[in-house]
Amino acid sequence: MCGRCRSSLPFASLFPDRPVSAADATFAREVLDFKGPVLVEFYSPYCVHCQRLAPVLEELASVYAGRVKFVLLNIDLNRMTPSQYGVNGTPTLLFFKKGKLVDRAVGALPRADLTRRLDSLTAGA
Repeated sequence: MCGRCRSSLPFASLFPDRPVSAADATFAREVLDFKGPVLVEFYSPYCVHCQRLAPVLEELASVYAGRVKFVLLNIDLNRMTPSQYGVNGTPTLLFFKKGKLVDRAVGALPRADLTRRLDSLTAGA
């Protein structure tokens, strides 16, 4: 659903309007093999900053539905993928384009900073 006009989007199944969960076993399929832009949040359910960031990511997933896929990976249950990407703290956000890591951020970024990074990620997509 479009975050602005609330109409159905043709790519809704590819770019859901809410974050999807991934695990070590599904990370390649959900992120690396995905042809469009992806934002991955490495989080812990016990992390206060992650809890504060969650509603912002939910909202942005709706706004960017059809353009960016949002993926969540719980580092308490999945240790291999965070280790491969050097994730040492939460929240850590990784931005992928066509399966390649293009940007990263650590901490609960302000909405404006996330929007700027997402707009950059979708430019020319």
